[in-house]
Parts: sequence; C-alpha cells; structure tokens
Amino acid sequence: MKKLTLLLLFATLLVAPSVGQRVSKEVVYLKNGSVVKGHVVPYDDENMLVQSGRNTWVFKRTDIDTVASKSVRILTLDKLERPWFLKCSAGVLVGSSDNQKDSPFSFDGSFNTKMLPKFYLGAGAGVDFLEESYMPVFANFEYHFRESRFTPFFSFKGGYLFALDGDVHQNNWIYYDYMPYSNYYPYSSQAMENKGGMLLNPSFGFVSYLNPNLGLSLEFGYRYSQVTFKGDHQYELETNYNRLSIRLGILFN
Repeated sequence: MKKLTLLLLFATLLVAPSVGQRVSKEVVYLKNGSVVKGHVVPYDDENMLVQSGRNTWVFKRTDIDTVASKSVRILTLDKLERPWFLKCSAGVLVGSSDNQKDSPFSFDGSFNTKMLPKFYLGAGAGVDFLEESYMPVFANFEYHFRESRFTPFFSFKGGYLFALDGDVHQNNWIYYDYMPYSNYYPYSSQAMENKGGMLLNPSFGFVSYLNPNLGLSLEFGYRYSQVTFKGDHQYELETNYNRLSIRLGILFN
C-alpha cells in the first residue's frame, strides 16, 4: 500500500505541469528604431513600464511608435527533435496475495532510438525481485502519440529473464491416511536449476518533459513471465507470473 501511495503522489507531480501555458507578451517599437520585448504596464499619462525578464524599462509615451501583442506558449517542445532517449524506470509488480511477495520491486534501463516518426526501438536490462531474483534482458518498442511536452505513449517489452539466484529446492509430497491422522508429508527434496524464461510486458503511459533534455514518465502494464526449473531424471517445473506493472521513469535526451 505504501508503494502504491508513493506512485500516486508522483503521478500528481507528473501530470500537474503537463499542460503548456500561454502568456501575453508585447513587442514595443520605439521611434528611434529600438525594439523591446516584455510585459507592458501603464505607469502614468506620460510614461509606460516594460518588464523584460528581470529588467524594467521606463519609456515616454511620445517615444513609442507602436505596441504589438502576441500569445507565446511557454516551454513548447512541438518542434524539437528527439532522435534518442535513455530511460530509467522503477516500480512494483502487483500480483496475487498467494505469492510470497505480493508487490515485488522492479528496475530497468533502456536506450531507445527513433526508427520512424514517433516510433522508437531500444534495448535494455534490469532486475526483478519476484519469488526469486531475475535479470530481464529485453527489446523495447515504444510509440509516442505526439512530439510535445506532454504525450501519451504505448510500449511493449519482450525478452528473457536470467536467474540470479542459485538452485532452489523442491519438495515432493505423499499423502498418508492413518487413523486417526491424515495428512501430507514430504518424502523427498531435490535441488532444481532455475533456467529463467520469457518476459512479455505491454504497457500504456504518459511522458511529461520538464525541459528539452529531461522528462518524467508514468506507465501501467501487464507483465507476464514464464520461468522453468529443471531437476533430476528430466523433471521440470514451470511457473507463470501474471502481474500488473506500475512504473515511474526518467527520460534523458
């Protein structure tokens, strides 16, 4: 619950600054040929103030030729090209309460390059702390719906989970029925080699750029993992993990 609360707080910070703002900005043309851009504030009948950044200018009205006003979008990234980006993300994999870890931690990083307009292809690796620990190595396909400061995106990760832990022990059970007691008891235990397995993770999210080189992302997805354990005498055990992935990310250009 604490992990999900932190994710929601981060989501609020992500979405809040996402909408571009427009402000009114004037261009003051002086009779001597000079041009000053800023916010015009009437001062008195004879003078006008122009606030430009941290500077404030005072001009006589008789020295001003014309004042043109226009709307300017702050921090618009519509025309900026992002041929590549490095993405680092972390989050939780929410699963069944029957698992030993109902919301294990997950981290990964990927390098992505633009292949087509709005379409990126990349590769990455990370760490998943499921019932055992794994290193996912994956290809990342990502589509951004627009090239702007705030944009939704769709991604798909596909790859392989490499086991980081050693062998695991598997208990085999037999049922005894002796009156007045009936129960299951282990009758053998064998070490099984964790062979890892495949990873599939489609997701949908949003990116909000704080500046042309730094962005934040929030994404929700479905993460499917299938791992295999091998023991003696060709014995195999297959385990499937079906989890909801909730991730926060940082994008660098």
